[in-house]
Amino acid sequence: MARMPKFDVVSIEDLTIEDIERIFTLADAFVEALREGRRCDLAAGLIMATLFYEPSTRTRLSFESAMHRLGGAVISSADMQASSASKGETLADTARVVAAYADLIVVRHPYDGAARVAAEYASAPIINAGDGSREHPTQTLCDLYILRRKKGRLRGLTVALCGDLKFGRTVHSLIYALARFGANIVAAPFGGMDVPDYVLERLAAERNYRISTVTIDELRSQAGGLDALYLTPSAPHQMALFTGENPLEKAPSARPPTALDAFYVTRLQRERLAEKDRAGGGAYVHFDARALRTSRAQQAVVMHPLPRTDELAYELDSDPRAVYFEQAAAGVPVRMALLAWMLERAGTAAAPKAIVEPPLSFKGEPAPRCANPACITRHEGAYLRPRFRLARSANRSLLALRCDFCERELRIEFVGHAKSHRYYRFDENLYGYVRQWIDEGSLAVFETVKQAEESGYEPYRRGPQREVMNAAEIAAACAGMAAQIIGDAENPAALALVGVVSRGAVLATRLRDLIEERAGVRPPTAALDVYGGDAAIHPLDAAGGFDVDGRTIVLVDDVINSGWTVQRAMTTLWRNGRPAAVKLAVLIDRGHRALPIRPNYVGKRMPTARGDRVRVRLNVPAAEGEARRPVDRVVVYSMVDAIREPEAAP
Repeated sequence: MARMPKFDVVSIEDLTIEDIERIFTLADAFVEALREGRRCDLAAGLIMATLFYEPSTRTRLSFESAMHRLGGAVISSADMQASSASKGETLADTARVVAAYADLIVVRHPYDGAARVAAEYASAPIINAGDGSREHPTQTLCDLYILRRKKGRLRGLTVALCGDLKFGRTVHSLIYALARFGANIVAAPFGGMDVPDYVLERLAAERNYRISTVTIDELRSQAGGLDALYLTPSAPHQMALFTGENPLEKAPSARPPTALDAFYVTRLQRERLAEKDRAGGGAYVHFDARALRTSRAQQAVVMHPLPRTDELAYELDSDPRAVYFEQAAAGVPVRMALLAWMLERAGTAAAPKAIVEPPLSFKGEPAPRCANPACITRHEGAYLRPRFRLARSANRSLLALRCDFCERELRIEFVGHAKSHRYYRFDENLYGYVRQWIDEGSLAVFETVKQAEESGYEPYRRGPQREVMNAAEIAAACAGMAAQIIGDAENPAALALVGVVSRGAVLATRLRDLIEERAGVRPPTAALDVYGGDAAIHPLDAAGGFDVDGRTIVLVDDVINSGWTVQRAMTTLWRNGRPAAVKLAVLIDRGHRALPIRPNYVGKRMPTARGDRVRVRLNVPAAEGEARRPVDRVVVYSMVDAIREPEAAP
């Protein structure tokens, strides 16, 4: 009995062109074998497990059918809410356990990068059946297979991808594959649903490949030949393309007619949309037989990965050009071929692994976290630390890091040198130093200046500083804010204070004591670390415990600059419950807010130049035997930019 090699298919990039061609050759043979009813015992004695954290019909059943038809067995958890996942078991633990029960695991998961995590923790090979909006490599194999059968080739085709190119994971895998086959890709995204930047930058950096982007209207008048159309109709303005007069017929007569050989229709990925966007977008477009009546579409086949909703008319089912059920049926021989190809690898010498640069290590805390809210690291952070590699970026004023799991890029504006404890605004002149700091393990990265300074870093050079508030003025400002909070509260007993770590938390405790002194009520107080991985609220009261629900939360920070820190803190608050109201108290309001966030309670409004930095120093009572802490003060200084003086870098 052959054993499955530990070879994971997480991305379509895990397969070479030669691999894909071999899989298609095997698929052709399995199509004939299935037609003739021949039995196969290629996978006899092997067990495949299917773990589907999202609903599926075609992908799961075609995988299971493929394994049965190869003579293997299947164990399945089609509804993970009926598994230990509902009890809080992590994906890593599930993968490790199930790998002891099966020779192969097929995983579908709602979070980007989940298949990569499963592959790292499972001893059995992992096949990605769709991870969030990232990739769906086996569906892409099916699509490429049908395109090749219908068009006779893949190389040289011109493929237009239209509609939801942001959340359509199959489209992302397809782009990577078509680029390698030398196809010409034209993107016509529906408004706001463009191909993600990380996909475009990966193609540009790794394959020197560019996608042509046009609007839907421009696509309608495109003069070149379109061999296939991936289409996600999603708004009324696209209706004419399908149910009215075909706009392609209005192209200038001097141009040759545009031949459409295939329509690929798919539903809008509503489950990936934010709640506020799900009800918008207007009526969904209806694709019917009128789209095939023009001379340019006479030979076009209609494809759809299914399930369909309202975008595909049932009247098309009897049209010989409708191949979506044939397309769905191809899922069995193609996935049989993939499994057979993996078994072939077990009998050959393993190909040498490509040398991959190790992920970056960062000095100190906090380490950066992925900016993609759907990344698996944002949801299983208890054991899964974010991991990044250097990426290439067209913007040379930012350091680009690529998440090792979801492949989204994080753009870093400030870098730090752990040995000197200095931070710098990144510029391409610093790239050589950054590589040196990576090699010596002394690189720190920061999303904001505030984060750098909260971590104890100083700017590598600064101008003269001047004091703008002394200890007495800070105390008076706090007393004034406490009076405002009390006077504004209908019920002081319903108040709760949350301070943004670290100086905001110190201020929150001072406001708590002042409110207790003046109103006779001691509001619960907590600290919130917006940069500490999965940011959480930590009680500051001896009694412990902190409840957000139903309370008027006063969010406290020392300085409001752009407003991004406050926005992140508010997001964390709502993740922990539903407050009756959230208000903002800040000691210093600089007036340079990038977001429409206005503080309710302000100690001092202090307009400053954008190049100025405000530093708040607050005295925390010293522990017994500890040296006396510095007195309270607020200073302003100018930050000398590393971009203008790169020679000053260490």
